[in-house]
Amino acid sequence: MDDLLINSEHVKLILLDFSNSFYSFDGNYELNDLRRLESSLKKKFSLQQEGKKKWLLNRELKYSDFFPVEFMNDKEFILNHIKKYDYGLQFASTQLKQDREFVLKVVQHKGEELQFASYDLLQDKEFQLIAVKQSPSFFRISSSYARDKKEFLSLEMVQQNGLNLIHVPCNFSQDRDIVLTAVKQNREALQYIGDSFMISNKEIILEAIKKDKKALEFVPKVILLDCEFMLRMIKEIFPEFSHLNSFDYSQKEVMMKLVQENGKLLEFASSELKNDRDIVSNAVTKWFLRFASNVRDTLEHVSAELRNDKELVLHTVRHTVIQEGFCLNYASDQLKSDKEVVLTAVRKNGYGLCLASKGLKNDKEVVLTAVSKYGCGLKYASEELRNDREVVLEAVRQNGSALGYAGEMMKGDKEIVLEAIKHGGSLKYVSRELLSDKQFLLRVAKCGYKNTMMYQKK
Repeated sequence: MDDLLINSEHVKLILLDFSNSFYSFDGNYELNDLRRLESSLKKKFSLQQEGKKKWLLNRELKYSDFFPVEFMNDKEFILNHIKKYDYGLQFASTQLKQDREFVLKVVQHKGEELQFASYDLLQDKEFQLIAVKQSPSFFRISSSYARDKKEFLSLEMVQQNGLNLIHVPCNFSQDRDIVLTAVKQNREALQYIGDSFMISNKEIILEAIKKDKKALEFVPKVILLDCEFMLRMIKEIFPEFSHLNSFDYSQKEVMMKLVQENGKLLEFASSELKNDRDIVSNAVTKWFLRFASNVRDTLEHVSAELRNDKELVLHTVRHTVIQEGFCLNYASDQLKSDKEVVLTAVRKNGYGLCLASKGLKNDKEVVLTAVSKYGCGLKYASEELRNDREVVLEAVRQNGSALGYAGEMMKGDKEIVLEAIKHGGSLKYVSRELLSDKQFLLRVAKCGYKNTMMYQKK
């Protein structure tokens, strides 16, 4: 029996050659009949090949109004269409719209597609729990759900990720239990709570800060200025200050701790503390190691005297990751002319050259350092250095577009232009003389530049 099953799996394929040279017929078939059969077979195979090709091509098309019937129940095709074009479930078969596993896969890629799932599936409690975790947009789709069901799902959603608070329906986003659950799960959920709600529910802020002191970043100023609340908070997060009977922003020991957690609190410090080296150093280094993007919120509150403190400014530049070289923006004019300070800054970010003094913009070492990090910083160099071959080469090697800021002589230098082209530059910055040089343009084309003919001068 087993041998029979094995043999039955094999297919015998008999091939016949209809040509005159290899096939001898016995007179029962006319030659014309054989030729007709041969032609029919060829036509059938040809149509099958064309049909397969058309089917494959159609699978790659974008459909705006409907799916061809052969694709309406094709899970792979519909999922790929949604991945590429962000829609498609509405054109799927009723069967697929009721398929829980398939709909959940769709929702992982595009939550808004949930609205096209079957009504029965959307009413299924188990499905709701999974869907709301995968797609916070579930609530915008499920407007008809009962209040108690929405409340339950809102709680489930923020338990999974506190930031989902932003997707919770308005009538629940101010619900104390839901908000408290959200901020306990993720401190950043505080940013989605209105100031008025926080003022009325300061305990929620305390809970968030107890879990993560960084939550201070999202507390509104009006509450930060409430010294009674600040005292309660300080006692909660800094046990060493549990003996305090009062708090104000002139207490150095407490402020040393606070500005480490939130450098922006320097804004509320007393004038004396804004001029205190230890306080400012803590604010602009330890906090900004974590929150560099908020640099301006703190440095603008540093005293003029400390902005001229070379050691402090150098320490700040070395130990903070500050976007766009803004640290130099808050240094004194005297320190913007200090080569050591400016070199330290442009080593971190070449854009800092724009904040250097006029004299240092003409310092070759400073400018070379800056353009090696940020080629288009050549824009801020002196005219003399924008015509310096070594400086311009360094700049275009970092960014070909820097050629646009080079001096006119440099735009006619073949080596510089080719380096610029190799690093993303354009011929639109090149001298007319070079654009008239056919041999040079050929070299440019060999570098892979596609628009050579557009700029060729006759």
